[in-house]
Amino acid sequence: MGTFQTNIMVGRDRAGPFKAVTALVDTGATYSMLPAELLSELNVDPIEQSEFTMADGSKQSFPIGEMLFRIGDSERTSPVIFGPTQRFLLGAVTLQSFGLIADTSHHKLIPAPELTL
Repeated sequence: MGTFQTNIMVGRDRAGPFKAVTALVDTGATYSMLPAELLSELNVDPIEQSEFTMADGSKQSFPIGEMLFRIGDSERTSPVIFGPTQRFLLGAVTLQSFGLIADTSHHKLIPAPELTL
């Protein structure tokens, strides 16, 4: 597993508004997580509450919503967890929806070698 930071844009939907954020690309994180305060500012509503296993093995419950992510020139919707302040994570589900993988050696996102169904 590895981590690095990347700049992305996030918004409720294509109509925006959009906010530029620097997110930690974490190859161990399944879902993307953004601060609950930011999601509220962008009018992203929680859809449900789910329990997650944290890196230390503990369980914690968080609200989940759906929002638009913009990486480079591409846009995709993806689940997002309403997290604590200053928690900007770009997780595997979002990266997969863009067809991207994390190149942790060069600290950048690159196209997945092959998309499969």
